[in-house]
Amino acid sequence: MALAMAREAHAISKAAVAMAVALGAGSVGCGATVEMAPVARALAPGVATVVALPTSVDFGGPGDQRRLQRRAGDRLLELTGGRAVIAEELVRGDDDAAVQGALRALGEDASSALSFAIRVSVGKRLVNNANPIASFQSFQRLVVDFSARLEVRHVGSPEVIGVVEAVASGPANQPELGPDGRRDGPLRAIDEVLETAVRTFAPRLASPVRQTLVVEVPVAAAGSVVKRLAALAELYPELPADDMQRLGGSRERFLVVAAGPLAALGLRPGDLLGVPGGETAASRAALVRAVARGRKPLLAIDRGGQHYILSAAPG
Repeated sequence: MALAMAREAHAISKAAVAMAVALGAGSVGCGATVEMAPVARALAPGVATVVALPTSVDFGGPGDQRRLQRRAGDRLLELTGGRAVIAEELVRGDDDAAVQGALRALGEDASSALSFAIRVSVGKRLVNNANPIASFQSFQRLVVDFSARLEVRHVGSPEVIGVVEAVASGPANQPELGPDGRRDGPLRAIDEVLETAVRTFAPRLASPVRQTLVVEVPVAAAGSVVKRLAALAELYPELPADDMQRLGGSRERFLVVAAGPLAALGLRPGDLLGVPGGETAASRAALVRAVARGRKPLLAIDRGGQHYILSAAPG
């Protein structure tokens, strides 16, 4: 009964989206629908970590999937104040054993962790433009609907214990990021399900969103300037050309664009970051997690050509 009611509410939300777009809305997002099993309600107060499994999309190519996965990971870090493990950190796979192993390696407790798996699909439809003069013929335009479905599992169990769904609609060829940083298209739907899932299934992690963007060169691309630039262009198409060239031509793996909680370490926008000793397991998520735990990681900073070492806190 509850499942049927949730689906009916979701259908009503989709109808509301269609009506709003037909009336001329540029980009519309509907409220998310939630299905929550009793076991999820019991677990929610004690959830201390969420793990983002690889994002799945049914449109575009592998590059679109990697870009959306990166952006979803960044949003999850913002929503949880850094107390999350993102898909890019699951280097040994995303099956249950690999996830549990990654959590142990990162010092997280799998017994109090949930996994979030997002799938994004796309649909297209024609709608009539709003026309105040009934005798005039209405022109039709193409509207794109992005549907995001997030499945929640307790790490260590294959059972789905919760589902969050949302739809975001807008005109065809609408960019994911507007010139003012507005998140549209599939990002609107992804943001909706992530925010709702954190608030509902991991309430103790829900944090005020502070813009945090640390550009990360993947380890596999770090050894070649050509590979670095290609990876940055794919994962961070919004990155200004000067920043892309600066990070791509350096030997460091990170560039701070928006420091967010990392400002507590003294980091500033424009800082290039490296990890002394060449620690390849370092990631942008690990940096934000360290701050969330009150730690001070060892970092090498290149700021305007000046080089600094950020010392680790004693103990």
